[in-house]
Amino acid sequence: MQKYSASFLGRDCPGVVAVVSSLFGESRCNIEAMTQTTLCGEFAAIFVVIAPENLSLDDLRKNLVDGLAATKVDLSVMLRPAIGQAWGAGLELEPFVITIDGPDGPGIIGAMSRILGRHGVNIENLKAILGEMSEGHALFIFEVLVPKTTDLGRLRRELVHEAQKLNLNASIQHRDIFEAVNRVSSF
Repeated sequence: MQKYSASFLGRDCPGVVAVVSSLFGESRCNIEAMTQTTLCGEFAAIFVVIAPENLSLDDLRKNLVDGLAATKVDLSVMLRPAIGQAWGAGLELEPFVITIDGPDGPGIIGAMSRILGRHGVNIENLKAILGEMSEGHALFIFEVLVPKTTDLGRLRRELVHEAQKLNLNASIQHRDIFEAVNRVSSF
């Protein structure tokens, strides 16, 4: 068996996940992992599949592209051999959540992600919520993996300093604490 990674991007519509997953099934591929989201009417997904040995990358790509065209689902496809192991294998990592909020403006994500990159911190997930609290307000939630060797105090100071330069607030919490504080309890 061989592993492939397939990325899809295009117009969101009901049934899009059903179409893509059915096309993998028709090609005798087993979905090992997947994630998907929608944003402003756009659908984005990444699938990691295990394919039969006799199914080449080009043949699978053709099956997916032809199948999408036949069902009139408007998605582009990128297919490649799967990487095989996640970033940070062998490193001791801690999950943290960083929130940045305040007035929206250009360059916020770039400024914060440059600091994270300098400290060897990997962004696992990033969500930007714009205008929800008030017009022009932005909230960015970075879910990150921090190597245990990272100086957390220095990382925090640099994030807060950069946020203040941009008129923003910054917070960094271990994911377990963030989830405990933000957990919605049932009645």
